Formats: sequence, C-alpha cells, structure tokens
Amino acid sequence: MIFKVLLTLAILIAVYIWFRTKNGQRLYSANSNNSRLASDGKASNKWIKPFSYSMAGLVIAAGMLIYYLSWQEDHTQYQVTITNPQTGTSETFIVLKKDMRGRLFITQSGREIRVSDLERIEVKKLAADDH
Repeated sequence: MIFKVLLTLAILIAVYIWFRTKNGQRLYSANSNNSRLASDGKASNKWIKPFSYSMAGLVIAAGMLIYYLSWQEDHTQYQVTITNPQTGTSETFIVLKKDMRGRLFITQSGREIRVSDLERIEVKKLAADDH
C-alpha cells in the first residue's frame, strides 16, 4: 500500500516539475522573440484551476473512502465454529475477515488453526454489539 502512495506522489512531483519547466521555457521564448504572437496577459480560462483542484480533491476523497471501507470490511468479526464429526465436539473462535483463508484462519488471540477436510466449519458474522 505504501508503494502505491509513494508512486502517486512521485508522479505528482514529476508532473509539477514538468509544468514548471515548460512554463519557464515558454516565458523565456516569449521574452526572446518579440513577435506579435506573444501573449500580453494571462489566459482568460479562470475555471481551469479551481476545476483541477476540485477534481484532485474529489479523487483523494474517493481514495480515502475506498480505503476506509476496505479496512472496515477486513476488520469485520466472524464466529467460526469447528465441529469434529468423529467425536461430536465443537470449538468456537472469533476471527477477523482478513485472517480467514479457506481452511486456515488466525484467531484474535493469535492462534493459527488449520482445519482438516473431515471437520465441519460454520462461519457466522457477528453484529457490532456482539463482541
């Protein structure tokens, strides 16, 4: 995840530097060539800058929202009950969704549990007020 953030920041910095140098070269060429085509003032498109900042803010806010919702989903608690068909005994564990991988899961206390193919697994989502 940190790699994605660093890559995004590197791209933003590169684009910023590119625009700065491009703008500097344009000003240098306009000053050296006193032609009729040189602009006398700034561009009249005053909506571009606020629109760009608004879109950048919207993209950042959307990214933060998606990350939060993903984090919230990964930290949902489930009650996992394992039943041994030979003895009939059952054990119950509380597990986060991010820690469940097929027939392997890690409990909140840190125990790593691998379930055999013979044992039955029941997974139930816990409500927010059950834990």
